[in-house]
Amino acid sequence: ISGFHSLVSSGTTAKQLDREKDAKPIAYGGMLLECVLAILTVCAIAYARQTGHTQGATDIFAGGIAAMVAAIPGMAGMENVLYTLLILTYSAFCLTSLDTATRLARFMFQEFWLEPGQTPADIKEGYRKILVNPYVSTGITVVLGVLLGMTGYSKIWGLFGSANQLLAGLGLLAVATWLGNIGKNNKMFLFPMAFMNIVTICSLAITIKNQVALIAAGGADWGPYAQAILAVLLIILAVM
Repeated sequence: ISGFHSLVSSGTTAKQLDREKDAKPIAYGGMLLECVLAILTVCAIAYARQTGHTQGATDIFAGGIAAMVAAIPGMAGMENVLYTLLILTYSAFCLTSLDTATRLARFMFQEFWLEPGQTPADIKEGYRKILVNPYVSTGITVVLGVLLGMTGYSKIWGLFGSANQLLAGLGLLAVATWLGNIGKNNKMFLFPMAFMNIVTICSLAITIKNQVALIAAGGADWGPYAQAILAVLLIILAVM
Protein backbone atom coordinates (compact mmCIF):
# COMPACT_ATOMS: atom_id res chain seq x y z
CA ILE A 1 0.00 0.00 0.00
CA SER A 2 1.46 3.33 -1.03
CA GLY A 3 0.50 6.93 -0.44
CA PHE A 4 2.49 7.99 -3.50
CA HIS A 5 0.36 5.71 -5.65
CA SER A 6 -2.84 7.06 -4.11
CA LEU A 7 -1.75 10.55 -5.16
CA VAL A 8 -0.91 9.32 -8.67
CA SER A 9 -4.36 7.74 -8.88
CA SER A 10 -6.22 10.85 -7.72
CA GLY A 11 -4.17 13.45 -9.56
CA THR A 12 -3.19 11.68 -12.77
CA THR A 13 -4.77 8.27 -13.39
CA ALA A 14 -8.33 9.45 -12.69
CA LYS A 15 -8.04 11.97 -15.53
CA GLN A 16 -7.15 9.16 -17.96
CA LEU A 17 -10.24 7.02 -17.30
CA ASP A 18 -13.31 7.25 -19.52
CA ARG A 19 -15.66 5.80 -16.88
CA GLU A 20 -15.54 4.78 -13.22
CA LYS A 21 -15.83 1.03 -13.89
CA ASP A 22 -12.52 1.14 -15.81
CA ALA A 23 -10.68 1.93 -12.56
CA LYS A 24 -10.87 -1.61 -11.17
CA PRO A 25 -9.18 -3.57 -14.00
CA ILE A 26 -6.64 -0.79 -14.61
CA ALA A 27 -5.69 -0.42 -10.94
CA TYR A 28 -5.63 -4.18 -10.32
CA GLY A 29 -3.64 -4.77 -13.50
CA GLY A 30 -1.22 -2.04 -12.47
CA MET A 31 -0.65 -3.71 -9.11
CA LEU A 32 -0.04 -7.08 -10.83
CA LEU A 33 2.61 -5.46 -13.03
CA GLU A 34 4.11 -3.75 -9.97
CA CYS A 35 4.34 -7.18 -8.33
CA VAL A 36 6.06 -8.65 -11.40
CA LEU A 37 8.56 -5.79 -11.39
CA ALA A 38 9.25 -6.39 -7.67
CA ILE A 39 9.91 -10.10 -8.29
CA LEU A 40 12.20 -9.30 -11.23
CA THR A 41 14.11 -6.82 -9.07
CA VAL A 42 14.65 -9.40 -6.31
CA CYS A 43 15.92 -11.84 -8.96
CA ALA A 44 18.15 -9.12 -10.40
CA ILE A 45 19.72 -8.50 -6.98
CA ALA A 46 20.44 -12.21 -6.57
CA TYR A 47 22.14 -12.44 -9.99
CA ALA A 48 23.97 -9.13 -9.51
CA ARG A 49 25.65 -10.44 -6.37
CA GLN A 50 26.89 -13.49 -8.26
CA THR A 51 28.24 -11.53 -11.22
CA GLY A 52 29.77 -8.59 -9.37
CA HIS A 53 27.32 -5.94 -10.62
CA THR A 54 27.06 -4.06 -7.32
CA GLN A 55 28.06 -0.51 -8.26
CA GLY A 56 24.84 1.32 -7.51
CA ALA A 57 21.17 0.73 -8.27
CA THR A 58 21.51 1.09 -12.06
CA ASP A 59 24.32 -1.47 -12.26
CA ILE A 60 22.48 -3.89 -9.96
CA PHE A 61 19.23 -3.75 -11.93
CA ALA A 62 20.73 -3.81 -15.44
CA GLY A 63 23.60 -6.17 -14.68
CA GLY A 64 21.48 -8.58 -12.69
CA ILE A 65 18.68 -8.97 -15.23
CA ALA A 66 21.13 -9.06 -18.16
CA ALA A 67 23.03 -11.90 -16.47
CA MET A 68 19.79 -13.71 -15.66
CA VAL A 69 18.50 -13.55 -19.25
CA ALA A 70 21.92 -14.42 -20.70
CA ALA A 71 21.83 -17.64 -18.68
CA ILE A 72 18.80 -18.82 -20.71
CA PRO A 73 19.82 -21.35 -23.42
CA GLY A 74 20.26 -19.57 -26.74
CA MET A 75 20.81 -16.14 -25.14
CA ALA A 76 24.53 -16.51 -24.45
CA GLY A 77 26.57 -13.55 -25.69
CA MET A 78 23.67 -11.13 -25.36
CA GLU A 79 24.60 -9.85 -21.91
CA ASN A 80 26.32 -6.63 -23.07
CA VAL A 81 23.45 -5.68 -25.40
CA LEU A 82 20.87 -6.43 -22.71
CA TYR A 83 22.87 -4.45 -20.15
CA THR A 84 22.80 -1.35 -22.38
CA LEU A 85 19.07 -1.64 -23.09
CA LEU A 86 18.26 -2.21 -19.41
CA ILE A 87 20.21 0.89 -18.36
CA LEU A 88 18.06 2.85 -20.82
CA THR A 89 14.94 1.22 -19.35
CA TYR A 90 16.00 2.02 -15.80
CA SER A 91 16.79 5.64 -16.72
CA ALA A 92 13.40 6.05 -18.41
CA PHE A 93 11.69 4.62 -15.33
CA CYS A 94 13.51 7.09 -13.06
CA LEU A 95 12.74 10.03 -15.34
CA THR A 96 9.02 9.25 -15.63
CA SER A 97 8.78 8.71 -11.87
CA LEU A 98 10.54 12.04 -11.27
CA ASP A 99 8.20 13.75 -13.73
CA THR A 100 5.15 12.30 -11.96
CA ALA A 101 6.49 13.19 -8.51
CA THR A 102 7.20 16.77 -9.62
CA ARG A 103 3.71 17.11 -11.09
CA LEU A 104 2.11 15.83 -7.89
CA ALA A 105 4.24 18.19 -5.80
CA ARG A 106 3.10 21.05 -8.02
CA PHE A 107 -0.57 20.03 -7.59
CA MET A 108 -0.22 19.98 -3.81
CA PHE A 109 1.69 23.26 -3.68
CA GLN A 110 -1.02 24.96 -5.73
CA GLU A 111 -3.84 23.48 -3.65
CA PHE A 112 -2.17 24.73 -0.47
CA TRP A 113 -3.07 28.28 -1.54
CA LEU A 114 -6.61 27.53 -2.72
CA GLU A 115 -9.89 27.43 -0.85
CA PRO A 116 -12.00 24.24 -1.17
CA GLY A 117 -13.59 24.14 -4.63
CA GLN A 118 -11.28 26.78 -6.11
CA THR A 119 -8.99 26.29 -9.10
CA PRO A 120 -5.89 28.35 -9.99
CA ALA A 121 -7.98 30.16 -12.63
CA ASP A 122 -10.27 31.51 -9.87
CA ILE A 123 -7.43 33.55 -8.29
CA LYS A 124 -7.38 36.89 -10.09
CA GLU A 125 -4.97 38.98 -8.01
CA GLY A 126 -2.54 39.11 -5.10
CA TYR A 127 0.40 36.96 -4.15
CA ARG A 128 -1.69 33.79 -4.41
CA LYS A 129 -2.13 34.37 -8.15
CA ILE A 130 1.66 34.21 -8.51
CA LEU A 131 2.09 31.17 -6.28
CA VAL A 132 -0.61 29.10 -8.04
CA ASN A 133 0.81 29.86 -11.47
CA PRO A 134 1.84 26.43 -12.89
CA TYR A 135 5.28 27.65 -13.97
CA VAL A 136 6.05 29.37 -10.66
CA SER A 137 4.78 26.45 -8.54
CA THR A 138 6.70 23.94 -10.67
CA GLY A 139 9.88 26.01 -10.37
CA ILE A 140 9.56 26.23 -6.59
CA THR A 141 9.00 22.48 -6.16
CA VAL A 142 11.91 21.63 -8.50
CA VAL A 143 14.30 24.01 -6.69
CA LEU A 144 13.29 22.61 -3.29
CA GLY A 145 13.82 19.06 -4.58
CA VAL A 146 17.26 19.91 -6.00
CA LEU A 147 18.30 21.61 -2.75
CA LEU A 148 17.18 18.56 -0.76
CA GLY A 149 19.12 16.25 -3.07
CA MET A 150 22.28 18.39 -2.87
CA THR A 151 22.19 18.73 0.92
CA GLY A 152 21.67 15.05 1.70
CA TYR A 153 18.17 13.62 1.31
CA SER A 154 19.45 10.55 3.17
CA LYS A 155 19.33 12.59 6.39
CA ILE A 156 15.51 12.58 6.32
CA TRP A 157 15.02 9.39 4.25
CA GLY A 158 14.08 7.55 7.45
CA LEU A 159 10.79 9.45 7.46
CA PHE A 160 9.80 8.30 3.98
CA GLY A 161 8.25 4.98 5.00
CA SER A 162 6.10 6.50 7.74
CA ALA A 163 5.10 9.53 5.65
CA ASN A 164 4.24 7.44 2.58
CA GLN A 165 2.19 4.85 4.48
CA LEU A 166 0.49 7.57 6.53
CA LEU A 167 -0.54 9.22 3.28
CA ALA A 168 -1.97 5.86 2.17
CA GLY A 169 -4.01 5.66 5.38
CA LEU A 170 -5.33 9.17 4.81
CA GLY A 171 -6.14 8.21 1.21
CA LEU A 172 -8.26 5.32 2.51
CA LEU A 173 -9.93 7.75 4.93
CA ALA A 174 -10.75 10.13 2.06
CA VAL A 175 -12.29 7.32 -0.02
CA ALA A 176 -14.26 5.99 2.97
CA THR A 177 -15.60 9.48 3.68
CA TRP A 178 -16.55 10.07 0.06
CA LEU A 179 -18.37 6.73 -0.21
CA GLY A 180 -20.21 7.42 3.07
CA ASN A 181 -21.27 10.87 1.91
CA ILE A 182 -22.82 9.53 -1.30
CA GLY A 183 -24.59 6.73 0.57
CA LYS A 184 -22.44 3.77 -0.55
CA ASN A 185 -20.94 1.00 1.57
CA ASN A 186 -17.56 2.08 2.97
CA LYS A 187 -17.02 -0.51 5.70
CA MET A 188 -14.32 -2.40 3.75
CA PHE A 189 -12.08 0.68 4.06
CA LEU A 190 -12.43 1.25 7.81
CA PHE A 191 -10.17 -1.52 9.15
CA PRO A 192 -7.21 -0.98 6.75
CA MET A 193 -7.56 2.79 7.24
CA ALA A 194 -7.43 2.49 11.03
CA PHE A 195 -4.59 -0.04 10.90
CA MET A 196 -2.42 2.09 8.58
CA ASN A 197 -2.97 5.29 10.58
CA ILE A 198 -2.26 3.64 13.95
CA VAL A 199 0.89 1.85 12.73
CA THR A 200 2.36 4.89 10.99
CA ILE A 201 1.64 7.29 13.87
CA CYS A 202 3.30 4.82 16.27
CA SER A 203 6.27 4.60 13.88
CA LEU A 204 6.55 8.39 13.81
CA ALA A 205 6.47 8.45 17.63
CA ILE A 206 9.35 5.95 17.73
CA THR A 207 11.24 8.07 15.18
CA ILE A 208 10.82 11.15 17.39
CA LYS A 209 12.09 9.22 20.42
CA ASN A 210 15.14 7.95 18.53
CA GLN A 211 16.01 11.34 17.02
CA VAL A 212 15.65 13.13 20.35
CA ALA A 213 18.04 10.58 21.86
CA LEU A 214 20.57 11.33 19.10
CA ILE A 215 20.21 15.07 19.73
CA ALA A 216 20.58 14.62 23.49
CA ALA A 217 23.77 12.61 22.97
CA GLY A 218 25.35 15.67 21.35
CA GLY A 219 27.14 16.20 18.05
CA ALA A 220 24.05 15.74 15.85
CA ASP A 221 23.86 17.58 12.53
CA TRP A 222 20.62 18.98 11.11
CA GLY A 223 19.27 15.55 10.13
CA PRO A 224 17.91 14.41 13.54
CA TYR A 225 16.43 17.87 14.18
CA ALA A 226 14.66 17.84 10.78
CA GLN A 227 13.34 14.30 11.29
CA ALA A 228 12.04 15.07 14.79
CA ILE A 229 10.33 18.32 13.76
CA LEU A 230 8.79 16.85 10.60
CA ALA A 231 7.61 13.74 12.49
CA VAL A 232 5.84 15.92 15.07
CA LEU A 233 4.17 17.94 12.29
CA LEU A 234 3.08 14.75 10.51
CA ILE A 235 1.46 13.40 13.67
CA ILE A 236 -0.39 16.69 14.25
CA LEU A 237 -1.59 16.80 10.64
CA ALA A 238 -2.67 13.13 10.76
CA VAL A 239 -4.72 13.66 13.92
CA MET A 240 -6.32 16.80 12.45
